[in-house]
Amino acid sequence: MNTFIWALQVVLAAFFIMPGVGKITGSRESHIADGHIKPDGNLRPIRILGVLELLGCVGIIVPWLTGIASILTPITAVCYCMIMVAGIINHTIKKEYKMLPMLIAVLIASSLVAYYRFS
Repeated sequence: MNTFIWALQVVLAAFFIMPGVGKITGSRESHIADGHIKPDGNLRPIRILGVLELLGCVGIIVPWLTGIASILTPITAVCYCMIMVAGIINHTIKKEYKMLPMLIAVLIASSLVAYYRFS
């Protein structure tokens, strides 16, 4: 089971790298085109979310791997769960139902990592 949970941790880290980098490096126009913000919207929350997602990529692997502050790994998994719940709500409000299966799968993976790393 430990190997399976490690695999989930690596998959979660890989999953959050691309959107994290995209949220940090994307232009205002690209975020408007993607529907992340309205034309008069503030870009700061998107940038903060991108930074948090990238920090999560480190937090889901490094603490458990090194044994230093290993409690941060399941806490990171819980934070990923919160991001996924927010994403599910957001995409449901926007009627973007194609995203929901992927978000639910990531929510389940994050929940499994949190459960098994807390126990």
